[in-house]
Amino acid sequence: MSRDRSKTYKRGMSEGAPDAVQVADRFHLLNNLEEVLEKVFKTESSAIKAVDIAGLQEDRILVIPESEVIEELTSQKVQNRTQRLDKYEQTHRLRQQGYLIKDIAHHLGIGKRTVYTYLAAPSFPERQPHAQQGRSRLDRYKPYLQQRWSEGHQQSKELYKEIQEQGYKGSYRTVTRYVRQLRPSEPCPSRESLNDHDFPGRGPALPLITSPLPPLSARRAAWLVMRPEEKLDADERKILMRLSEHPALSPAITLAQGFLNLARHRLPQNLDTWLEEAKSSIYKKFQSFSNGLKEDYDAVKAGVTLEVSNGQVEGQNNRLKMLKRQMFGRAGLDLLSKRFILAN
Repeated sequence: MSRDRSKTYKRGMSEGAPDAVQVADRFHLLNNLEEVLEKVFKTESSAIKAVDIAGLQEDRILVIPESEVIEELTSQKVQNRTQRLDKYEQTHRLRQQGYLIKDIAHHLGIGKRTVYTYLAAPSFPERQPHAQQGRSRLDRYKPYLQQRWSEGHQQSKELYKEIQEQGYKGSYRTVTRYVRQLRPSEPCPSRESLNDHDFPGRGPALPLITSPLPPLSARRAAWLVMRPEEKLDADERKILMRLSEHPALSPAITLAQGFLNLARHRLPQNLDTWLEEAKSSIYKKFQSFSNGLKEDYDAVKAGVTLEVSNGQVEGQNNRLKMLKRQMFGRAGLDLLSKRFILAN
């Protein structure tokens, strides 16, 4: 019986099927390892920063003049305000003609909440300036997004997942807003064309800032160590090599790669040696991880020995969650239940 390392699942299996062999799922084992490695890297933030600076000094970074960026952004703001004003006027006109809120939102390509806001406002609601203009969490990832965009990867969700894996902690909405700025301009529909489903133009694309990779963070560094070497590109291999050569980071990376090797290649004979190395290491996080694995030793050893895994369960969960998200806000529980049953 396969499970993650939850004590609740362990207790349930022990009581419900005491004769069954419990297997710690390899995906969850490696996920736990990545969390440990990230925490270790966070305690060595100065070393991570030193590696990042060394990489920036080695690679050339071309940045567009600031004056050109300001001019482009100002022009974009003016165009965005014109489009919002146009939609505000159309919203009131369509409502006066008897159109429903949802139909207005559909025709204009805006949300129902925005329609309600426009209808409640006696005059066009101007956007208020921010009290403090701070840096966005996305700023350091914009060069990477621009690079991926120019390579043809233009799906917001795909780009959001990529920068999440590299340490981005901001919202998906921030990414979609920025990606819209990269799209070429499109003609706006006429005000009278109520059946036109085209969305208004999104303005000219911002000039590209060429930069090799986004900034190095503890999460992204851990992600690079955990990722199979054959899936790393040339730039990522360079960063991993710099990380491995740093004396404050090298022991942790060696420990992580040792566990990765025995888990992925199923080498249970190396488990005991690795547990002792982790326990005697200078990192308290690895010591705690080693102690936790020893408490669940039989299941962990079965996990790096047998082919049994949570793959089927995780796949089913992912499929049902996808159906749930597709149906959210569209119908009641009866139809959702019917889709779940027919999907099995």
